[in-house]
Amino acid sequence: MPTQKKQSFAFLLSHYKPHSLKMVLALVFMIPSSGISLVFPAMTGTIIDQILTTNDPSSLYQTGGLFLGLLTVQAVLGYIVSITMSRTTEQVIASLRSNLFQHIVKLPLATLSKHRIGELSSRISSDLTQIQETFSFSLLQLIRQSIFLIGSIILILTRSVQLTIPILVGMPLIVAAAVLIGRRLRALSTKTQDALAQTSTIVEETLQSLASVKSYVQEQHEIGRYRAALSENVALAIKGARLRALFVTFIIFTIFGGIAAVILYGARLVQAGEVSMGELLSFLMYAMFVGGALGSFAELFGQIQKSLGAAVRIQELMEEEREHVGEDAQSVSIRGIELRSVSFAYPDRQDRLAVEDLSLTITPGQRIAFIGESGSGKSTTASLIQRLYEPSNGSLLYDGKPANDYSLAQIRRNIGVVPQDIVLFGGTIEENIRYGRPDATIEEVRLAAKGANALDFIQEFPDGFSTLVGERGMKLSGGQRQRVAIARALLKNPPILLLDEATSSLDAESEHLIQDALERLMENRTSVIIAHRLSTVRTCDVIHVFAHGRIIESGSHETLLQKDGVYRRWCDLQFIR
Repeated sequence: MPTQKKQSFAFLLSHYKPHSLKMVLALVFMIPSSGISLVFPAMTGTIIDQILTTNDPSSLYQTGGLFLGLLTVQAVLGYIVSITMSRTTEQVIASLRSNLFQHIVKLPLATLSKHRIGELSSRISSDLTQIQETFSFSLLQLIRQSIFLIGSIILILTRSVQLTIPILVGMPLIVAAAVLIGRRLRALSTKTQDALAQTSTIVEETLQSLASVKSYVQEQHEIGRYRAALSENVALAIKGARLRALFVTFIIFTIFGGIAAVILYGARLVQAGEVSMGELLSFLMYAMFVGGALGSFAELFGQIQKSLGAAVRIQELMEEEREHVGEDAQSVSIRGIELRSVSFAYPDRQDRLAVEDLSLTITPGQRIAFIGESGSGKSTTASLIQRLYEPSNGSLLYDGKPANDYSLAQIRRNIGVVPQDIVLFGGTIEENIRYGRPDATIEEVRLAAKGANALDFIQEFPDGFSTLVGERGMKLSGGQRQRVAIARALLKNPPILLLDEATSSLDAESEHLIQDALERLMENRTSVIIAHRLSTVRTCDVIHVFAHGRIIESGSHETLLQKDGVYRRWCDLQFIR
């Protein structure tokens, strides 16, 4: 097994370590359970010989009673083994699924941007389901069949070396084929899991953007994308199935060819009186055990290879370094922010700086604005202020202290965000507002809604605060979603606010209500307003004009109007002078 696969198998087994006692118990019970099965062919041969050679029914009944007793013991042991393995695997996979979700949620955005949402969903769902099926059934069967194989070979060797030769001749060929095909299956299994993740990604993206898909009449395009990804997945799966089928066919031909040779040769020995009919029957049953075990290995190895392929991707994801949020850190109050010669490039666009040598100071209680064309670095700077990304160069300070003096949780708890693209969770209005402070009382939630000018429309719903907002909040209008987001920020009550195009794309009445709520929200707080419409930033203390990741102009509205610069030209275009 290659090093990567060994590491993946060890990674999976490490999650079974807390349940090691149960696993040992299952193995202890599995050995006698499988061992009892090896007694059945011998007992069957004995019964046949007793039928053919004796007229005494008592010995026959005694053997039959023993047979039935062993069968009962085996059934009980088999049940204990199966239920122990299944229960343990369910607990382990649930723990692994929870740990994986927790790890993904705590990954930095720079890492998450390398993965698509559907791919991550596939890791948690289909990849872990594949592992679950393997460890609850396939691995158990592999151990059981290995016991059958080893035990049967030992028993047939002790009975007749001559009859064993036809069986053993084919085994080196089978082992060699298993090694060669197993290597190919490992590579195919990993590719198949990646292709399956791609189909999940397309489904996730399409369903999340269904309104856009329908607006642009691109249903057929998305269907075509999904079919193409699905075809690739099917093609890879068929390749794997073809290899496994080839292996099974080869085993059937080899093993049953050997059994046919044993039957012909054994019949001659029975005629010569060298073995009894019962002994020949016992030998044939052991030979079939060997053939059945070898025949099942192809499918079982295939299942295990699929699981190891899935485990490789999960392990790679789990090895990504997480953010050290420091949620248990002592709460602090932060009001001032400073950026010193900060530069930053997104991980997938290292050749282009999104922010370049940027320096600015935001004093406590100050209201500042970031304006500029799309892609000029405004929202990136806001993300850096929240430490959603780490600067490539330069430093951030909060209240004069280096960013590293604070935990991420301490910084982010001091910042409230009202973004342009409001995405609500699919619960109730109350749950979405309470997200700002989960321990808030219902009265505090109501006050926050009132302050955000949201209480009136909430009370108009039959279910009030218990109204379900739908997937991503789609049951609410844009203005309603925006006011729920403002209520969430009000409930959080942060000293610093980031408002990213919070009044864009709204009708006049909604904009008035939201602007009124935002004014209430910004009272006595340090506020950063990102805007395209200059009418929303005229009252700011300082306006920073961004272009190509740099600040090219700074000053108050009146100061910038006196300059013959970009801000003045934009004001002329928007007729706000």
